[in-house]
Amino acid sequence: MLRVNSPGGSAFASELIRQEVLLLKKSGKPVVVSMGSLAASGGYWISANADEIWAAPATITGSIGIFAAIPNFEGTLARIGINTDGVGTTALAGVGLTKPLPEKVKAILQSTIENGYERFLNIVAEGRGMTVEQVHEIAQGRVWTGKDALEIGLVDRLGTFEDAVKSAAVLAELGDYKVEFWEDAVPWDVKLIAEFMERHAGIGEMLRTQIIPPQNILLAQIMASLSIFSQFNDPNHAYVLCIPCLGEFGDGR
Repeated sequence: MLRVNSPGGSAFASELIRQEVLLLKKSGKPVVVSMGSLAASGGYWISANADEIWAAPATITGSIGIFAAIPNFEGTLARIGINTDGVGTTALAGVGLTKPLPEKVKAILQSTIENGYERFLNIVAEGRGMTVEQVHEIAQGRVWTGKDALEIGLVDRLGTFEDAVKSAAVLAELGDYKVEFWEDAVPWDVKLIAEFMERHAGIGEMLRTQIIPPQNILLAQIMASLSIFSQFNDPNHAYVLCIPCLGEFGDGR
């Protein structure tokens, strides 16, 4: 069973996970994907080659697309009087966060993205038994509900996680079986604090608004807004990430 609940992220990381799925299939074990509320872009990349894909009617999936992202702070630094300069011997010299991208670098990134999109289409076509042209018609970054995804062939069945487990057992030709959930143990002190905060939710708001200095609150809000930049760590700057879906997760995983 592969439970997917993600808006995607790095194209490189998504491919690493997909390769592990293929290795598992090669060992003779069926792979069944159970989609959570969100399994889009990179989440679909790692799901496409499964033997069977389950989704809920309201699952958000699809978002078959790819983009490049390189943060740039040239304009921001210029506003506070910080500028950079220098001399390079090649067209790619001096590429960084404080200068505009050279046209040659833009061309390289564009080629990377076009190749990445073509690869995404081929992965889905191979996994879903479709042609590349058919996949392109339903791709282009568009998102679909689980119900719509079933109609266009992106998922096989609608149902719960338990339904997917039963189907996986049938595919694996299991008789009696049990499902075990392995999770990291939560330290007792963390449990205690969580229980306290749940019972006294108002205290947290009081601490935030009356005790914590306003500048710290502002800093926390800024850091939260910038947290998405920590997700832009793909070595090729290529991302299969459902941007409209980030409202639910707040980041890419």
